[in-house]
Amino acid sequence: MRARIAWCVAGLAAVAALLDTLFTAAHLALLSEATVADHGWPLITLAGVGCAFMGALIVSRLPRQPLGWLLCTAGLISVTLAAEAYGDWVLEGDGPGSPYWAHVAGWAGSLLGWPAFTAIIMVFLFAPDGHLLSPRWRWAAWISLVGLGLHTVGTLTISPGQFVQGEQYGTSSVSAPILSVGVALVAAGLVASLVSLVLRLRRATDDVRRQLLWIASSAAFLAFGVMVVLVVPQIQGQEKSWLAALPLGFAQLAFPVCVAVAVLRHRLVDIDLIVNRTLVLGLATGVVGAGYVLVVVVVGLVVGGGTGRLWPSLFATAFVAIAFQPLRRRVVTVADRLAFGAAAAPYEALATFSRRLGDVPDPAALLPAMAEAAARAVNASSARVVLHVDAGPDQAAIWPPSGSEDFADTDVEQQVVDRGERLGSITVAMPAGRPLRARERQLLADLAAQARMAFRNARLTAERTRQVHELREHARDLDESRRRLIDARDAERSRLERAIGHQVVLHLAPIPPRLRELSHFDGEPAAVVDAAKLGPLVESLTDALEALRELTRGVFPAQLARSGLPVALGSLLARTAGSRRLLVDHSVATRRFDTDVEGAAYFCAVEAVRELTPPVAVVLTLAGDQLTLLVRGTKRTGLPLGHMRDRVESAGGVVSMTSQGDHAVVEVRLPVLAPVQAVAS
Repeated sequence: MRARIAWCVAGLAAVAALLDTLFTAAHLALLSEATVADHGWPLITLAGVGCAFMGALIVSRLPRQPLGWLLCTAGLISVTLAAEAYGDWVLEGDGPGSPYWAHVAGWAGSLLGWPAFTAIIMVFLFAPDGHLLSPRWRWAAWISLVGLGLHTVGTLTISPGQFVQGEQYGTSSVSAPILSVGVALVAAGLVASLVSLVLRLRRATDDVRRQLLWIASSAAFLAFGVMVVLVVPQIQGQEKSWLAALPLGFAQLAFPVCVAVAVLRHRLVDIDLIVNRTLVLGLATGVVGAGYVLVVVVVGLVVGGGTGRLWPSLFATAFVAIAFQPLRRRVVTVADRLAFGAAAAPYEALATFSRRLGDVPDPAALLPAMAEAAARAVNASSARVVLHVDAGPDQAAIWPPSGSEDFADTDVEQQVVDRGERLGSITVAMPAGRPLRARERQLLADLAAQARMAFRNARLTAERTRQVHELREHARDLDESRRRLIDARDAERSRLERAIGHQVVLHLAPIPPRLRELSHFDGEPAAVVDAAKLGPLVESLTDALEALRELTRGVFPAQLARSGLPVALGSLLARTAGSRRLLVDHSVATRRFDTDVEGAAYFCAVEAVRELTPPVAVVLTLAGDQLTLLVRGTKRTGLPLGHMRDRVESAGGVVSMTSQGDHAVVEVRLPVLAPVQAVAS
């Protein structure tokens, strides 16, 4: 709804501009001096349409931004111009309509014109965020509104049929003092708004400063146009001329564009550079012109006016050309200060950076602070600072944080070097058309020299931090390994306990009661008991011993230490039920390896064979200095891969498991640390 209202106002301004053009063309020639100087067509007409359309554009994107509505109000100047053009056509050009309605049109146009002018004052007062500089500046807004109210009341006291544009202030009626006070208050509000804008500009930084520079530029253009309107007629000796009206017309036309760019798209154009170049040109022209006139006047007074103007002019030209060179640097410095603010005082920025280094002891904040200081010192669009770290990856920071990480080859890079050692670099990207000056290059060098010790300390801190992090990781790995070893030991004890209970105790449990029965069999001594009665007991004891011997072989079989890994693996598979086979490379069949290597490989084979469902295949190969054990079978849950990894890594190897559907392959790779020896016969 708000956007529709704003666009309706823009449409009204466009229709009024069209009517203004038609009425003006019917009364005067469109490109005549009277049209440009007296009526302001076409510049002021286009300015009114531009204000309305730019205001509607802002409202459609930012409905809560009051600057959009203020611009829409300023666009009503088009209605005022159309009403004024119609009145002039009727009163001076015999246009259709009665003189009474011509006076009424001028009266209505005045009622709309002053709100449009007051809206421009409010734009300067509320720019760029739609809020006052502080609550204490409310008086400036109230003064402008009260002045507008008094001017409106004074206009309403005038009879519409007797209204004449520009003559109401000289009447002796009651409206004259009211109108005069209203104009004075509105003028005071204009001055206050400009002061507020200057204060905002001095305090602002970054994007807000760029926004304000656009709006301040439009205000400066308007002030220059008003000055030209007041001065040029005095020089020309005539009240109004197109030469005096052109600057003000162009300034009014640029006003809505500058405000819209500041509110909507202020990052697209580098206003700092435009203002800087304009100020340099203006100051240089003023200095040269003033010097030339001063020298010509002084020389003319000394030599007299009758000697001609040639030699004084030549002397003035030479003198100004020679004297301007020492002043050039001062002119550039003043222009930089006005356009770039604190960035134009580079060594103040350097001192500010030094204070920040003292205020921020954390080395992690060094790089962002360094990047920001470098960018602000030379007014770069972005900056990157890189810290070289020997014991790890380089660290970098970019300012602004949202800037691009890609820097072109044309960007300026300054190395940070201490005692011949490269510690890092500072790279700045300058705006288009804004090269880095010699004094700014020297500033970067001074900034890099000042940051050498900070860079060295930061690099040492980064290296120590990385070492501490690695130590923490190692300690965490050791704690985790110890926990896994404890869990593995507890699990192994539980497994042995269950195995002894199921395989050994099962055979030993019936023996004690059978012995008690035999000791008093039929009331006779045990010595006379038939030896056949002892057969089952001997068989149970034999089974228990075999089961116990089998369990001890699973812990660390004597056959592994005596005959080697291939023989121990073959015995393991032979004692295990199910379809299992062993494939041993010929280079491993008669070889011995380090005790840790053989123990780790055998342990992994035992765990894998126990947890994999047959058919199971075990492959043992030797390639170069690496022993490889592969165990293939149908996987089940509970494969102790963590325990296997601890045992293998303690011998310097690695273990992994790959799955293919229901099948799993456990792969163990162990380095052959000791020389390979043949198995003793």
